[in-house]
Amino acid sequence: MAADIDERTQYDWFSVARIHETKGEYDEALKAYDESIKIDGDYAKAWFYKAKLHYRLNQKKEARDCIKRVLELKPEWEKYVKRDLPNL
Repeated sequence: MAADIDERTQYDWFSVARIHETKGEYDEALKAYDESIKIDGDYAKAWFYKAKLHYRLNQKKEARDCIKRVLELKPEWEKYVKRDLPNL
C-alpha cells in the first residue's frame, strides 16, 4: 500500500476496507469502500463488497443500490449476486 494517504489507489482503499471489515469495523470499512469508489467509480469489486457489507448490516436499500451499479458494470456477475445476496 502507498505510504501517503493521498497516494492511495482504489485498490489500496479496497484493501483497507477489507481489513476494517474483518475486524468488525464496519463504518470504517464503508468509508474505505467509498474512497475506493471515489477514485474509480467503475471498480465493480468495491461496489460488490460494499453491497455485501450493507446486506450483512441489514441495509437492504443501500445493498440494492450498490448491486444495481455492479450489474451495470459486470452483468455476468449476476450469478454471484444471487449466490451471495439472496432475496435482494
